[in-house]
Amino acid sequence: MTSVRTDPRQSGRELALAVMCHLESYPPAEHEAAVTLLLNRPPSGDADGEDVIAAFTRDPPTRAYADELVALCVARRVEIDELVEDTSRSWRISRMDRVDRNVVRMATAELIARPEVPRAAILAEAVRLAGRYGSERSTSFVNGLVEALAKRIRPPAEAVP
Repeated sequence: MTSVRTDPRQSGRELALAVMCHLESYPPAEHEAAVTLLLNRPPSGDADGEDVIAAFTRDPPTRAYADELVALCVARRVEIDELVEDTSRSWRISRMDRVDRNVVRMATAELIARPEVPRAAILAEAVRLAGRYGSERSTSFVNGLVEALAKRIRPPAEAVP
């Protein structure tokens, strides 16, 4: 893929997911250096074209959204992980697939700290990312868990009679 999506939130989430998954390979003390390395020297791609990370890092609105989302996830990680585990009940966060875990973390962070982003958009994007980068079971897992988290964090407005 060589073109960046027109919606910086959508492409920013995709870049943030790559960064969040990348960070899991490093101890917390090395996170800043790992992010800098990934974003300033992204993979060059393959014979089919430029790597999506490289394309996204060059788009300022995409990069800005990704940077903010990653910072939010890192800063509030304990709170986010506790919410996810309390909501999931049957799945410890450490046992979740890497992509699923980070998609859920990002959606939870947005539900907590981005009230201007509609909860339906957050849910739809989480499902899209899980379907694109996760396993064959990721879509339904992420959909169910993020929907449950959304009900806890941002309950739907009650219908006015």
